[in-house]
Amino acid sequence: MKVLHVVPYYPPERLGGVGEYAARLHRALREAGHDSHVLTRGRSAEPGVECVARTRLGWFLRSALWSRRALSHDVVHVHGGEALPLLLTLAARRRRPRILATFHVSYAGVARSLRPYTLEGRRFPGGPVLERTLLAWAHRAADALARRAVDVVVPITRACALEVLGPRRAADARVIYHGLPALSPASLPGLPRVELLYVGRPGARKRVQALPFVLAHVRAIVPGARLRIVGFEWAAEPGLRDAFAARELLEAVECTGPLPSRELPAHYRSADALVVPSAYEGLPLVIVEAMQCGLPVVATRVSGHPEAVADGATGFLVPLDDPRALAARCVDLLRDPPRREAMGRAARHVEGRAILYAAAVTRSMADKKSG
Repeated sequence: MKVLHVVPYYPPERLGGVGEYAARLHRALREAGHDSHVLTRGRSAEPGVECVARTRLGWFLRSALWSRRALSHDVVHVHGGEALPLLLTLAARRRRPRILATFHVSYAGVARSLRPYTLEGRRFPGGPVLERTLLAWAHRAADALARRAVDVVVPITRACALEVLGPRRAADARVIYHGLPALSPASLPGLPRVELLYVGRPGARKRVQALPFVLAHVRAIVPGARLRIVGFEWAAEPGLRDAFAARELLEAVECTGPLPSRELPAHYRSADALVVPSAYEGLPLVIVEAMQCGLPVVATRVSGHPEAVADGATGFLVPLDDPRALAARCVDLLRDPPRREAMGRAARHVEGRAILYAAAVTRSMADKKSG
């Protein structure tokens, strides 16, 4: 089959999430013998990947110019309503490729997660007002139009299916979770071991401002505990460094900045627990990758987290915006090495259960194509 993936960003420029999902699918399809291409605004030297714009507006407009070239493909694979002009242009044609849309998040959920929030009596402003209102409404409208223009909708979690499609349509939706490639066993020379690990981007949705509270509570019981933050630099999250400093915790925190995906397994294997305080996610790759490496996860009980983490078996789930609960579960793992190791072994079940999602998605495409 000839497949075109239309994705707003692509590694290595922006790691994680949609881009990493599309990259893995693109590579797996090519390895399986399919003619796979990627249209993106992220630069990559990979075969079959083409950058057509660098800005959000340029991407929104220029992707529509690809409609003629898209007609030569069997399937066009988009991600939510990001490529709406292209979708609408293709949908208006009598003879066109089959269109598959993968939905990673609900923008209603994203908007909720960007509202102001409170941690232990302290008020935080949440996300930018423009992103929380205008962009969220625009995304929701684009997603609604996209659902009407495509042939197949694939949510990545049941929680996403419910929010994007509603209860009635979600019952018939085919959910396809992230596939997992083989992770490199290589280690990073000189990488010190830490007790707690955070991997992800900054921002209100990720609730990184909870990390100083969590570390303070953990160190009150486990004094030597350290935290490593992977994914952004201090400058990307104003006030976070000051929050650690105010609690005299800076010497117990390491902030690495963004790292390439190939280095993340070494960090998962060098920690005792992954901390995920997010207010909303689709299905974070960091959770399933950490579990694949045998690292127990302590995460908030939101969106797709309960579909990945078996509470009490492969990790722990706690209420949102409750740093004490996050810290208490981290302490449980740190003070009980046999239990932590047992949870790590159980967490590796994701490796055995990982579907070849390239084949699963291609089957969905082929079924619609032939039907």
